[in-house]
Amino acid sequence: MVSLSELAADLDASDMLGHIRNFPADLTKAWDASESWPLSVLENRLFSGVICLGMGGSASGGDFLSCLSDADGCLPFVSHRGYDLPAWVSENWLVIATSYSGNTEETLDATEAAISLGCSVIGLSSGGNLKTLIQDSNQVWIELPGGQPPRSAFGHIFGTQIALTWRLGIMSPPEDIDEMVDRLKEAVAACDFVHEDDEDIIAEMAQSISQREISILATQSLAPTSYRAACQLNENGGVFARHHILPEMNHNEIVAWGEANSADNQSLLIFSWDGIHNRNDMRMDWFLDNIVVDPTWGLMCEGESHLEALLYAVILMDWLSCAVALLRGKDPTAIGPIVGLKEHLSQ
Repeated sequence: MVSLSELAADLDASDMLGHIRNFPADLTKAWDASESWPLSVLENRLFSGVICLGMGGSASGGDFLSCLSDADGCLPFVSHRGYDLPAWVSENWLVIATSYSGNTEETLDATEAAISLGCSVIGLSSGGNLKTLIQDSNQVWIELPGGQPPRSAFGHIFGTQIALTWRLGIMSPPEDIDEMVDRLKEAVAACDFVHEDDEDIIAEMAQSISQREISILATQSLAPTSYRAACQLNENGGVFARHHILPEMNHNEIVAWGEANSADNQSLLIFSWDGIHNRNDMRMDWFLDNIVVDPTWGLMCEGESHLEALLYAVILMDWLSCAVALLRGKDPTAIGPIVGLKEHLSQ
């Protein structure tokens, strides 16, 4: 059998693995840069909430911020994927508009609406039309390092987004940030199937799920990890994947899992961590005792904080989704249907 490292050498033409290998360094780069951002006009401002504009890989960070703020924050964070703005947004909301390329049409449309409404807007991009729009409107623009697929730039994107909340006093950074980054680097090394001498757990997991329908289940406090995992499997791996959250899935989808033969071609990934709510822990135990799915993989998201557990999950799924791609003979960077759709929309 051809190893994943050999498949990577043949298929990973755009070095997706190199990009995800740099994830902890990308976070650090964003955090180091944050001290120089021109945010004085926004500091000490009181906002009703924060709305995060974006699509695809540029949007995931808003989900993570919302999850963190729900658990230990002072403001609501809402992710908005699409055109225009929700009707309830007012000029008292802070708007973080993220488009890695700077040319995402939905994000540009919503940003224009936010500027017209009189909102304070921070634009994040590697350039493009978003840079021009933000600077022409005398709003704050922050440059993201360019040159890679947005879904592989999560360290740059989310690192910048969360650093903004730290600078503005909306969230607090972890006390052991350097130690956390070191642990994340260790997690990357453990997942890196190219540098492993023997076939590792990522390879084993990928082999077991690559030809099956993939379901991802996460506890409530890890909700954004399950959605992003499904997106990475869709885009990197080229496979269908769906996500669901405890306890909500216990009120609907669990019935389908319990029906005879309904899970015959299913595989299941379950995200958990030490901070799980005790009632959700009981629900997960019951599910595992009573619903038989083969293969089922339990993914314990390690970390000394909620933030670290979320970032650990990002690392696991970036590597797993790329392993699935390689086993299916796919370049993990290739996104033919998305390119085709964009060409159609540009006509």
